[in-house]
Amino acid sequence: MFGFSNAQSINKRRGSQVLVQQVNNQIVESSSTSHQLGFLNTPLPHEQEDTLKNKTNFHHALKGNGVDFGLSESLEGYYNFTGGKRIGAAAASTFDANASFDLEKLLHLPGAKFYADFEAHSFQNPTTLLVGDFQVFDKNTANPFLQMFEFWYQQLFFHNTLRLKVGKVDANAEFSLIDNGLDFMTSSAHVTPTLFVFPTFPDPKPSINLFFTPGKLFYASAAAYAANRSDHFLDFSGKPASGQPSLNGTLWIGETGLTWNHLSGVSAGDGNLRLGIWKHTGEFKRTDDNNAVKGAGGIYVVINQTLWKPTIDKENNRGLRMFLEYAHSNKFLAPVYQHFGGGLLWTGIQSNRPADEIGISTQYGQISPQPGLLWKHEQAVESFYKFIIASWINVQPDFQYIIHPGGSYSNALVGTLELNVRL
Repeated sequence: MFGFSNAQSINKRRGSQVLVQQVNNQIVESSSTSHQLGFLNTPLPHEQEDTLKNKTNFHHALKGNGVDFGLSESLEGYYNFTGGKRIGAAAASTFDANASFDLEKLLHLPGAKFYADFEAHSFQNPTTLLVGDFQVFDKNTANPFLQMFEFWYQQLFFHNTLRLKVGKVDANAEFSLIDNGLDFMTSSAHVTPTLFVFPTFPDPKPSINLFFTPGKLFYASAAAYAANRSDHFLDFSGKPASGQPSLNGTLWIGETGLTWNHLSGVSAGDGNLRLGIWKHTGEFKRTDDNNAVKGAGGIYVVINQTLWKPTIDKENNRGLRMFLEYAHSNKFLAPVYQHFGGGLLWTGIQSNRPADEIGISTQYGQISPQPGLLWKHEQAVESFYKFIIASWINVQPDFQYIIHPGGSYSNALVGTLELNVRL
């Protein structure tokens, strides 16, 4: 399966500055309940404090000179309790090292930036091993690989209203971005499964991207990606491109939308609307008779909306948010040709844990006709709770009930435990 998963890079960007501030506030507010996070309030030895200060000062000094870097590790354990392909356990690991360079500070090139992101994925693929679902229940599902995940140059023009991005790019960082779905594990909360050629995790592709943002309300973007199995740019080991359904061709994608804040009648009602259309020029095999077909395409719609925020906590990210999505593609080409999805995300359900998150979502997909198909649809229901232990570490238990996985297997109940460490 390809294009159903979201990249690590999105979660890195989402969790950076906001999460640090939230956790700092959370630690302060939790001082009266130190039995919950007692070790966070324990004074460090002077030697450790000095070491941490030196590392922090060094990082700030680099950032002030235009260089920023990050390291992260995601460890996941899975267990399928019933149904699917088989009952059992699996595990996966994703290591990521990235660096960004502000070329305006470094080389006096106004509006220029360079970014490189190395990624290594290890161990097992739980979708193919345990569940067999088309929608891919975990965003980090892939066979082992070693690659330069992203490698691009970006240039701003005309007072930042025009942005050009060229290189190996994770398309889901720029298109079909479901802001309020990023912390869910199911891939369908990151990008619709109908966009089955989408070059995101596990293998972004070389591309040219152009973005027009004349103001805060409206934006438009367009791009071309070499989304096919023939491209192996900066893939060092493994076969991350093998999931692409076409051996050749280019993905053309365009998106436009609206972004709003303080919507009338809604407390802190920030949100956005995204409308996308795409066309791939490659050759594909029909799902029913395996005959070759030239070209594929589709549309998608995404709505993100904040429903409520506590008036006394406007400075942090607490609140109730939602997302809705709809997408349609070619029947007989896309394994899932029509998709409906939605979810609710509550950040800081307790005032003394303002960074913790709880979420629930459901994703429904209609399956293209194919030999051996027992059911014409697949549905996944997910619930999770993310515990923010510190600014650099969190733990997320997750459960999903998957109805008719792959249209061929009995209903599955799969649990996932994810540990994320970010330095």
